[in-house]
Amino acid sequence: MSKRIFVIFGLLVVFLAVVIPWLVFRADGDAAAGAEEVPADLRAGQSLFQTNCGTCHALYAAGTDGNFGPDLDPLLAPAGPPSGSTAQETIAAVEGRVLNAIEEGLDSDTIAGRMPGGILTGEQAEEVADFVARAAGQG
Repeated sequence: MSKRIFVIFGLLVVFLAVVIPWLVFRADGDAAAGAEEVPADLRAGQSLFQTNCGTCHALYAAGTDGNFGPDLDPLLAPAGPPSGSTAQETIAAVEGRVLNAIEEGLDSDTIAGRMPGGILTGEQAEEVADFVARAAGQG
């Protein structure tokens, strides 16, 4: 074998073992890179959702694509306020539904698996519920 083949092989190994990992580690690893820009008052809920809920649930505004739980965009998207109610009342109803699911959990025949209760509590649960209620179906 010629010396040239070893040199080419050595350069290839250096490229694969050094240059490619260096480029990958330099890349921006922001977990929220796919997330939508949301109003400032929803950012805490968005971040909490990404961390605690995004593994299981897909939600466009959070940039998550969880595949275990249901996709929350079509599940919770307001279809329009029921007759006689306002958009705020509809959002409040969805927020209550989400808050109950976060704090109490869900165990249903229609949902594959089970969502445990108490994932978040108190103010954090309320921030996520507010974010989901106002962002679901907006993407």
